[in-house]
Amino acid sequence: MFTGNARDHSPGRADVTELAYEAYEEQAVPRMARIVDEARRRWTDLRCVALLHRTGVVGIGEPAVVVVTSSPHREGAYAANRFCIDALKATVPIWKREAWDGGEHWGTDARHVVDLDGLEGQSTEAAGGAS
Repeated sequence: MFTGNARDHSPGRADVTELAYEAYEEQAVPRMARIVDEARRRWTDLRCVALLHRTGVVGIGEPAVVVVTSSPHREGAYAANRFCIDALKATVPIWKREAWDGGEHWGTDARHVVDLDGLEGQSTEAAGGAS
């Protein structure tokens, strides 16, 4: 299981007080389902796969994203879990707003959303990075 918690910092900013997320739900939900399908195709012994990403205000220290995979062997579960979080970050239209005492900003580390097919043949870290 991977849990990504809201952090009180980001590159160049040490004083984040609040995070809020918005999603293009009509695209986010099917894209997350496609990630699950692709993980099951790549790691055929996966038993359970779950991707959850919160929207709205997420307090500092609270979970924002959770990826759960289970398998009879940990190597497959670990690899599938990493693929899922990296693919989610690269392919699912979810945006983050950071707030601090002096203001707020949307997408301080935003990147273009790509299709899952665009990740084929490249590492997911190169395509989307891990948090």
